[in-house]
Amino acid sequence: MTSKKESYDYVAAKFIPVVKSKAATVLFNEYGLTQQSISKMLGVSQAEVSKYLSGKGAKSEGIEINDKDIEAFVQSMVVKDEYNAQRIVCKICPKGASKSCHIMIK
Repeated sequence: MTSKKESYDYVAAKFIPVVKSKAATVLFNEYGLTQQSISKMLGVSQAEVSKYLSGKGAKSEGIEINDKDIEAFVQSMVVKDEYNAQRIVCKICPKGASKSCHIMIK
């Protein structure tokens, strides 16, 4: 059985960085945003965005995220609908959404 702390550590250290990495790629390639704009939107440094885009950032390591879910997340971020963006992340989280989870995407 996985403890709440183990679930939190996994989501914060593994899952959220993969979501941000995939989102950064979409924001850069499909929306033409700058690394600086992406860094502000995702709450990471420009250097981290650069790592994401070069493939040296977060590793998926078995985390499967549907491209449609990433696109929906990105669209929510672009229109500044952080509530919906958070809802999408919770929906696709492999640990499942729960009322006790307080991990925010930013």
